[in-house]
Amino acid sequence: MTSEEPSNLAAYLRGSLRADVVAGLTVAILGVPQAMAYALVAGLPPVYGLYTAIVSCAVAALLGSSRHLVTGPTNGLSLVLFSLTVHLADSHPGVTVFEAILLLSLMSGVVQLTVGLLRFGGVVRYVANSVVVGFTAGAGVLIAVNQVHNVLGVSIHEAGATRTVEVVIATAERVGRTNFHALAIGALTALMVLLPKMHPRLKRVPGALLGIAVSGAVSYLLGWHLLEPGSKVEIIKDIEPGIRGSLDIFHVPELLRRPDLALTAEFVPGALAVSILSLIEATSISRMVARSSRQRLDFSRELVGQGASKIVGAFFSCFAASGSFLRTTVCYRSGGRTRMAAVFSAGWTAATLLLFGPVANYIPKPALAGMIIVIAYSMVDRERIRLSWQSGRNSQIVLVGTLVSTLVLPLQTAIYVGVGLSLFVILRATGRTDLTQLVSRPDGDFDEVPMRSAPPSPVVTINMSGDIYFAAAEDLDTELLSALTPETRVVVLRMKRLRAAGSTAMAMLEQFYALLHERRVYLVVCGIGKDLEKLLTKTGLRRRIGEENIFYSDSRMFQSTWLAIARANAVHQRHERIERRRRREAGRATEVALQRGPAPIAAQQLMTTAFPLFGNEHQTREAVWLFSEQQKHRASINPAPLFLRDRDTALFGELSRWHVLRALVEGSEAVDADALDDAQLAELLRRHFLRPVSQVARTDVVRHRADTPLATLLRTAADNDQGVVPICDEAGRLKGYCTSNSLLAGLGDALTALPERDDVGEERGDG
Repeated sequence: MTSEEPSNLAAYLRGSLRADVVAGLTVAILGVPQAMAYALVAGLPPVYGLYTAIVSCAVAALLGSSRHLVTGPTNGLSLVLFSLTVHLADSHPGVTVFEAILLLSLMSGVVQLTVGLLRFGGVVRYVANSVVVGFTAGAGVLIAVNQVHNVLGVSIHEAGATRTVEVVIATAERVGRTNFHALAIGALTALMVLLPKMHPRLKRVPGALLGIAVSGAVSYLLGWHLLEPGSKVEIIKDIEPGIRGSLDIFHVPELLRRPDLALTAEFVPGALAVSILSLIEATSISRMVARSSRQRLDFSRELVGQGASKIVGAFFSCFAASGSFLRTTVCYRSGGRTRMAAVFSAGWTAATLLLFGPVANYIPKPALAGMIIVIAYSMVDRERIRLSWQSGRNSQIVLVGTLVSTLVLPLQTAIYVGVGLSLFVILRATGRTDLTQLVSRPDGDFDEVPMRSAPPSPVVTINMSGDIYFAAAEDLDTELLSALTPETRVVVLRMKRLRAAGSTAMAMLEQFYALLHERRVYLVVCGIGKDLEKLLTKTGLRRRIGEENIFYSDSRMFQSTWLAIARANAVHQRHERIERRRRREAGRATEVALQRGPAPIAAQQLMTTAFPLFGNEHQTREAVWLFSEQQKHRASINPAPLFLRDRDTALFGELSRWHVLRALVEGSEAVDADALDDAQLAELLRRHFLRPVSQVARTDVVRHRADTPLATLLRTAADNDQGVVPICDEAGRLKGYCTSNSLLAGLGDALTALPERDDVGEERGDG
């Protein structure tokens, strides 16, 4: 299959025409029975489904963007149209359902066309896929429930049942009047539709067409369509208008020639709901197929195509259509290459109407209802529901909210609820700026820790990322202040990863600056890009903070952060000098010279401060790669130990190379190692590659503080068989480590400092 449409007619005729014709025929064979069935769901005679599958499909394909999207009647959209017009008999007795649906289709088409022409198609990315999944599943349940009475062959019109609950009650009350001929036809159709899925040899047979053909033939040959009421199987011919072998379908909507302003105003929310659902369906389906075909979509153009198809269709007896998941998938898998495949599908449908229209009149209504119930069952897509459920709490909220709303609320309201929940979770996710603290390490790198988890320090560095628009900036200054301690003298704000900064964010920053100023705490900002620089200048914050305290973003990672911290340390040191001088001048400091001996040797004099750290959630295979790379690039005989840290950056344990090797060969004692080559050895050890390093590492290592004396360190190393002794701060974060070599060196220094003992004479005196 080619990835691009042919550039000229000759190339198209040579390369894609045959593929599009075949794909269009395949789609039409599948789509003709569905189109008639979905018209029934919308409360219309089946013939209008065929008109929609012809006109709307062709217009949307010619004006749209996707090469494979097939537009036509859809189950969910048909159910919405039904729910919006089912009450018309009571509220507007002079308006037919057909004319009302034409008006709804026209109004929703105008909305979509306008949005598309304004290039607002990108708005669809803010609607979660869980909305479609939840609404489709709920609609599937409602569709199935509303077709049970047709399968049973009982009429509920005299009960005036419109809501789903009323339909269920009315159907249950009339179960005793079941028409067993209709029930047999419905069950036979359902079985035939499912047969290709159950029998591998029939998997290429269109189940819907097979079910309609077989059940129609049975009903006709047995003469069930000629029986008396109560036993008769109703056929399409009994539903006016029947199917005519003609394309004389141009019709100006009655409500356009004689407008009903009250009804039009009443339909505005419903038309918007139809537009939204159609937009979501069409774009999600086309986007799904585009991932496989590698096509770049223009969603605004797709909206233009969908809107135009509804507007044009309203003048050709068509109801609102949208992208069909099943027909689009069939078009792609059948080899369709261009948008002409959908046009050919419309052409084949028109040919079917012209050639077989009179025959289609004998299709039993229970057969269409049985097919609808099978399709409705497939709408509850368990795999997509599982995927949405496992995608996190936000997807769960949207999925459950949309599904429940679809089942208990009017469908147009359910659509608004789903879209509203989708926007809510987006705002909840983006309505909070992510704040973490950066802690400088001796080797020049940084540890990123949660807020209020960093050890007390004169310089507090806060990393800000995410959105900082008006919703996210609310109470942000209070949250920033929570990271301060009594020791804090300078705050460094790293703002490189901020987005959507505006006036509210600048007001928050100004308030934060004022609060710091009251506490005599300096503010330094870094990672400032062009947009933030303009905002700081316009609001006057650039002048108030001071140019010397602003560091601009650089292509080198953390360049401006290093400079900002250097500036903060300089400010802190200057502040300390001023404080010392002030204390001396006020006479509050006294210098006392004490005669002391040399300070005892402690961990801070012996520890190594450059060390690798590794998260304790990694797998053993990752540790193998790390050790392998270290071996390639370091020639040290005694490589540095590898320390593990938890999410709060506290020391978790030590992972040595021996720990990893012991874990990998565990359980392989019975293997003849001499008979293994390198590849076989790697395959043998692979079974342990996915083990978490937290299960492999040593976690009982004793750790000490930087002021721990040498004697304690030696005792710890000896008693616990530790080749290294970690040195941590108050929060348990690694500051360095003492090796056996450094401990022996410290012991040597201690021996050197011992005074010489003159006991030689005593020894001589013994002689």
